[in-house]
Amino acid sequence: MKQRELTLSDLILRYCPDYTELSVKQGEAITTTIHPAQYFYVLKKGVAKLIYEEANTKAIILDIFHANDFFGEMEMLGLSYYDRSIIALTDCELYKITKEQFMDLYEDCSAFSLHILRALCERLLQSGDSKINAEFMFLREKVFRLIQDNLDEKGHFLYSKNVLAEMAGVSIRSLNRSLAELQSKKLIVVSGGSIRLDM
Repeated sequence: MKQRELTLSDLILRYCPDYTELSVKQGEAITTTIHPAQYFYVLKKGVAKLIYEEANTKAIILDIFHANDFFGEMEMLGLSYYDRSIIALTDCELYKITKEQFMDLYEDCSAFSLHILRALCERLLQSGDSKINAEFMFLREKVFRLIQDNLDEKGHFLYSKNVLAEMAGVSIRSLNRSLAELQSKKLIVVSGGSIRLDM
């Protein structure tokens, strides 16, 4: 029988007994543009969003984190971003470790460093794909891809229209036009506030 691969949460519990835990309410900031990450965080429970914030522009969702996703690794390596914040989309519980604990784990635990490197490589690939696709994609295709990438097991979009508009970087009005086009092509069903694939 194949042994289950340890998650980042498992590794912190096993190899970093001095970790601390953080509880954050829905809508609260975990990190902000003024206060970048001071710790390495692993999401134990809940959902959070990484947003890009720049003066005179609307905040754009860059990524959404779920259980066992992590952030703060760049700050642990000496790189800080002052145009990004991480906000709790639901009530969240997180493990947090200091820079010293992070470096000890990274150097001494190969399973931990492999998790970090694998995730960073995946993020780089996704970033490249996003830039390529942005050059050729109509807004409705971009919206449809965002819906496809964030479905529950029943084919329903996980978040609200407002979150989808943030993810696409458009107004609700523009989003509604795209959703109407996708619905007319029988790709999605919009009912009340929910969106699901037309299966």
